[in-house]
Amino acid sequence: MALDNVDANEPIEKSDCPYCLSKKVIRYGKKHGKQRFMCNDCQRTFVTTTHTVMAMSHQPYAVWEGIIEDTLNGNSLSYSESRLGISHQVAFNMRHKILLSLQKMDEKNPSVLQDVSELDETFVLECYKGKRLPANITRMPRKHGAKALKRGISNEFICICSGAQRKSSVVLKAVNRAKPSSLEVSEVFDGHIADGTLLLTDGLLSYNVLETVADCSIKNITNEKTSFYNLNTVNSLHSFIKDWYKFYRGVATKFINRYCTLFKYAFRCSSSDICNIKEMLLAPNNKPGTFSIGDVNALNLAII
Repeated sequence: MALDNVDANEPIEKSDCPYCLSKKVIRYGKKHGKQRFMCNDCQRTFVTTTHTVMAMSHQPYAVWEGIIEDTLNGNSLSYSESRLGISHQVAFNMRHKILLSLQKMDEKNPSVLQDVSELDETFVLECYKGKRLPANITRMPRKHGAKALKRGISNEFICICSGAQRKSSVVLKAVNRAKPSSLEVSEVFDGHIADGTLLLTDGLLSYNVLETVADCSIKNITNEKTSFYNLNTVNSLHSFIKDWYKFYRGVATKFINRYCTLFKYAFRCSSSDICNIKEMLLAPNNKPGTFSIGDVNALNLAII
């Protein structure tokens, strides 16, 4: 059943001024049905959604809660639009504002691999979903679920560098159309590896550069015979990505890093984690970022 387009569930308690952080705030009428406030220090007015992911949105609090839940649970846009009573384009814009906010949160609090962590890469097919093929692409359009024209790894695949700490942090980023170079590995993991970390790899030489990025040690599991040395965690992450990718029927390559951030948050995500993320994105005093529809179409696009 579609949710009613009302703001009945939206919190209207006084919050600190989002501009100067002053607590000297008074109620100041309503704007488009939302309670408006004024700061007695800076004299600026605001509503509870100012500087949140809900800014400049006509959708009520309950719909935003629903779209965040659907995004983190891996539900399709079609499911969200029918459940929440919104159009497909609105669901698309809301989802991508959430993805951009998750990226902003990830930039403010970057994941750091510690203790024992596993590094590997996975490959997904390039995708021009939602647009015409560029003029320099010679192949015919590919139906959803179709396979690459060539066997093995080719320029039709996008490489996603992955790092997964056992039972903890995850680092994901798409880099290019082939095996990652030392420079690309360094760019992906620089600042994301704690000193003293043991990094397990499958022997790709590009990962050796990480010993110059952080005070860590690298082990090639192919040279070890004990069960401790494995890539089960990162392989589980790759299976998770492939399952969601297949369910989505591909992800547009230009948006791939937004979805990598989603995969990072959704992997091992429990119901309590979803509640915490909803609170971080929707709470008046938190600032995950304010994004417009123009940002959805142009901000942080992957150029691969």
